[in-house]
Amino acid sequence: MNVKYCLPQKELRSIVSRFWHGEVDLKEGKGLYRIIASGNTGIIIQLFQNQSVLYNKENQKALPKSFIYGQKSDSPCLNYFAHKATVLGVDLHPTAFKKIFGLHATELTNTLADAEDLLPSEVCRQLYESTSTQEAIKILENHFLRYAITSSNQEIEYSIQKLNKTCELANTTSLAEEVNMSRRSFQRKFKEVVGIDAYTYSRIMRFQKALHFMQNSEATSLTQVAYKVGYADQSHFGREFRVFVGDSPKAFLQNSYFMDTPQIDISIPFRIIGLE
Repeated sequence: MNVKYCLPQKELRSIVSRFWHGEVDLKEGKGLYRIIASGNTGIIIQLFQNQSVLYNKENQKALPKSFIYGQKSDSPCLNYFAHKATVLGVDLHPTAFKKIFGLHATELTNTLADAEDLLPSEVCRQLYESTSTQEAIKILENHFLRYAITSSNQEIEYSIQKLNKTCELANTTSLAEEVNMSRRSFQRKFKEVVGIDAYTYSRIMRFQKALHFMQNSEATSLTQVAYKVGYADQSHFGREFRVFVGDSPKAFLQNSYFMDTPQIDISIPFRIIGLE
């Protein structure tokens, strides 16, 4: 998939991390993709299609033509395209799901929902009738603007920013104290807003930082990567890696490819990994 990225307009950057779109050409022989834990939620839309051509490899069922996915905290899934396709993706900020859809983010943890069930029918109609990716992005931006001024989760947003800057695992007692909440209230609110608990989120962020080092540092050994991001040793790194990827780090490097550019901001996680 040939992927291109674009930032949302300034007013939306507290909600949308980025938009991306890609052209799937099966002649390249690379139509299988591994979906991994990324720490955020988002939207996938197949443009210019009468029906979905994206399938889950395990059950061979077609995914919705457009869908909203929740946090992923378990093992990866494998998806593939049966035909050529144009795909538009929206990477949402970790705290954006509840703000936009009015639901606890846990409603979609480790699953997805047809976008037609959560987005206004008029927005879906406009997306399906759009004639370019830029037109579709503009439709989504206009819809998201109504949520841009809402900021009712400052404690969780602060905690997310702090966890994103470190490789340390979350200490919920300390985080709760910093935002003047009880530990129980903090844990409950974090999970409602983000879709996973703070400790799991920090594990995913540490794993994601390891992926960035693996992509950008060809001369760095896996042992060095493990220590750089705070794993006790390479064995611990390997076990955690298998949880989120389903493969060892070495096997992953041999049979996978990154669709993101090497210059991509480390704060933006990987979610879709191509399989050779």
